[in-house]
Amino acid sequence: MKILYEDTIPRGREYFSTLGEARSYAAADVTPHAVSWCDYLAVRSTTPVNETLLQQAESLRLVATATAGSNHLDKTYLQGQGIPWHDAGGCNAIAVAEYVVSILLTAHQQEKLDLSRIRVGIVGAGHVGTALSNLLNALGIAFVLNDPPREQNGDKRNFVGLEEALCCDVVTLHVPFVKDGLHPTVNLLNEKHLAALNSSQLLINACRGEVIDENALLQRLRSSQPPLVALDVYQNEPHINRDLLAHLWLATGHTAGHSVEGKLRGTQMVYEQFCEHAQKPVKLQLDDFLVAPEAISFTAENPSMEALNWDELCALLLSMYAVTEDDHGFRQAMKEEGQFSEYRKQYRVRREFNAYTLQLNGVVSEGILRQLTGLGFVIETL
Repeated sequence: MKILYEDTIPRGREYFSTLGEARSYAAADVTPHAVSWCDYLAVRSTTPVNETLLQQAESLRLVATATAGSNHLDKTYLQGQGIPWHDAGGCNAIAVAEYVVSILLTAHQQEKLDLSRIRVGIVGAGHVGTALSNLLNALGIAFVLNDPPREQNGDKRNFVGLEEALCCDVVTLHVPFVKDGLHPTVNLLNEKHLAALNSSQLLINACRGEVIDENALLQRLRSSQPPLVALDVYQNEPHINRDLLAHLWLATGHTAGHSVEGKLRGTQMVYEQFCEHAQKPVKLQLDDFLVAPEAISFTAENPSMEALNWDELCALLLSMYAVTEDDHGFRQAMKEEGQFSEYRKQYRVRREFNAYTLQLNGVVSEGILRQLTGLGFVIETL
């Protein structure tokens, strides 16, 4: 079993060398000749997998990407060549959902939102939208879901139309990048939609930059009473329009899903896909590579209440992941041209809530316990 894997795949050698002969490559330097050697190809979004790359790949049996998105795979060509492919859909869903939660808590801290009164419009109810809805349930924040393809395919959840979702206090986008078909998402939010957003609304995009008409967005942000906007993704990455950053409330560098767990989960999924295809047993798990952070001692201010108050939640959750740190680091990096990709490569270590154990000082209500476990924490009582 010969495996060629992109060198940015976390723990790639440790995973793939257990299955056979494994070689790494750098995305900028990979050649068709290198790919001709392998049976199995593992990539990330920085490797376009197309006819040019695969022109000599006579032995290739499977292509898998360790990322949730798969637009860098030429699926039509792969299908025509009889080469199966897989993605790691959902690998970073929790991380992106926690990114949105960090934005909401930051807005509370800065008195831009009253989280007890808002309603969130989740546009896209796939892996990320579902993970976000679970966190919002734990926090007691109201939300609606918009996802026409899932609604039409029989998903039993309650859905609303796009126009209703765009009337919410917060609109957060989590749709795939779809160019055509019945439900394209390119410029899903166009000039008309953006013009209707007002200064009391917050717009978040953590899926793909092409989902928003960026020229129309910039024009709207330069006009009167613009909405608050937080962007993690942009058109023409990595060559983004840096003029846009000055008009954004929060700006991050396509790192919403870059938790340690999210990235390693992508490797785990590719490893399991290779195992299944080659009919080999799965012997490695995430816990073989993850070291748990030190347990956190936690005391509830009012342990008999049904939920923690917003200040407690801000103090707890933002101590683990504060999106403002990413905003600051990204803006500093983007003062120089051409630093987008480099910033992403050097992104800081970030853990998901589920990595942490909370040691509770004293007995808390069942409501607080449900809230903390719903957020993903492992709970210990002292």
